[in-house]
Amino acid sequence: MEIEKLQADLLFLHAPAYFDFRKEDKIYFPFMSTSGDVPITPVYEFYPLGFNTLQNYLTKRGHDVKIFNLCSYMLQNPDVDVKKILEAIEVKVLGIDLHWLIHVQGALKIAELFKKIHPDTYIQFGGISSSYYADELIRYPFADFVMTGYDTHVPMEHMLREVKGGNQFEKVPNLYWKRNGQIHKNPFDYQPRILENEVDWSDIPRQGTGLFPMLDIISTVNAGCANNCGWCGGSNRAFKRIYKGAASPVFKDEKTVGREFSSLNGIQEVRNYNFYSCGNYNLNGNKYIKYIEQLEDYTFKSVNYEEYRLVGEDVLRAMVKGNKNVIITLSPESQNQRISKLAGRGHFSMEEMEEWIDKALSIGIAEVDIWFFIGMPEQDEASVYELIEYCKHLLKKFQGSKVVPLICPMMPVLDPGSEFFENPDKHGYRIFYRSLEEHRKGFMHASLINRLNYETKWLTREQIVHLGYKAIREILIQKGKYNYLPSSIVESTVSKLDDAVDFLDIVHKVDCIAAPVIRNNELGQLSAEILKRNQEVFFHGVMNQAFPMYRAHGQRWFDYK
Repeated sequence: MEIEKLQADLLFLHAPAYFDFRKEDKIYFPFMSTSGDVPITPVYEFYPLGFNTLQNYLTKRGHDVKIFNLCSYMLQNPDVDVKKILEAIEVKVLGIDLHWLIHVQGALKIAELFKKIHPDTYIQFGGISSSYYADELIRYPFADFVMTGYDTHVPMEHMLREVKGGNQFEKVPNLYWKRNGQIHKNPFDYQPRILENEVDWSDIPRQGTGLFPMLDIISTVNAGCANNCGWCGGSNRAFKRIYKGAASPVFKDEKTVGREFSSLNGIQEVRNYNFYSCGNYNLNGNKYIKYIEQLEDYTFKSVNYEEYRLVGEDVLRAMVKGNKNVIITLSPESQNQRISKLAGRGHFSMEEMEEWIDKALSIGIAEVDIWFFIGMPEQDEASVYELIEYCKHLLKKFQGSKVVPLICPMMPVLDPGSEFFENPDKHGYRIFYRSLEEHRKGFMHASLINRLNYETKWLTREQIVHLGYKAIREILIQKGKYNYLPSSIVESTVSKLDDAVDFLDIVHKVDCIAAPVIRNNELGQLSAEILKRNQEVFFHGVMNQAFPMYRAHGQRWFDYK
């Protein structure tokens, strides 16, 4: 396969979470090991939306900036020689995202490989995990820059000007950098109160016509959050902790949001796209209504809103006026209101939620998805089984309506910076990996169970994983029973879940062998089965709990263009 030269001032590259996953026969990635919450593979090919906003901002200021989703490219081209790809890249700066911590092994490995090929090219890391671990990350020999911050548009433009000219990197705010092996840490003094991150959706790649294409538009209105979910690395307290006391949340201004909406006019066949609104729950009052009203100008296939609380009738009616196929996502985390409150939610009881769902459906909301977590404070095995029974209750009560309960085991990462990660003893958590290097090594365990970076006082790592699979399995069966899903899909998915858990137990037993030589020998005997199952997960397609049918790679906005 011929590799074309890829030239730019700055190339944003999204690495796979694990390198090289295509040939991996010592780490087992069981089916649905992303918890089935989003349609991606366990190598997390979803890159941060900041790539698009930075490209838009920097290009307008005269810089040649490109995006390359290496992870997606490897999924779509499993036989490609990655070394040849890296050799074909000719850029001044290679920007690698370490946003979600799950990418630590792959991001570091790609950076290491690239530096060997292009020793004189600057390698920069960015993203929330990069900000959190900046002091450690900059010490890796292949890291030249670490850009910290929640809005790095202005510092990035300043950094590129210095790369092209004066090399006075000490003047670039928020930047960690090295010169002659000496580490420099610039002041974190760029903390804007208005976000610059604007996406231009008019240049979204024209999508193919494959079966069930995933045509999505993602909208964010802010960075940070007004709320304090203890498990979340983007919560109000976590945001202030990671970004050294910065205000949270920080919003885009109305003009920026307006330009972003206007760019949607450049999308052909916009009626085939789903519009997913993230962080809208941080808006309130007239600002929220005004935001919703802008959607009246677009005939999206559907519009999905995440809601932290049970919004009022005025908001529901505005949503329905804007689009006839509105999906609302609620995340109470637990059916037990005490556990829900300990997790950072708990603003409504399940009885109140059910009454609200009745009202929302009567107003014209098309679907309500309800996410529950496994791995919350005081959530023991009995509570998880009670959660499963409650989900059965919802499926039975709302049979015939699109009210969809989903259960997500929190794996493999409890976010660094989150309240539970920073103060584990206070909240009943035990942290196994704390540093960046500990996470890199920990994520290389053969067993998914041993890759979890936490457990709770009430559930061990093994219980979190096993109960998670049991919960997903049982809810799928119930969805078949109440005609939410075709029986053929349920049977096929349950069979894959059962095989995943059975083989996981075999791998986990070997992975727990203390003697490295014996462990590696035993894993070697399983390598053929590990590789076969991994390749089925990576190359068969993607699915999630809400839509448990395989869809091809290459249909999503973040895929390789």
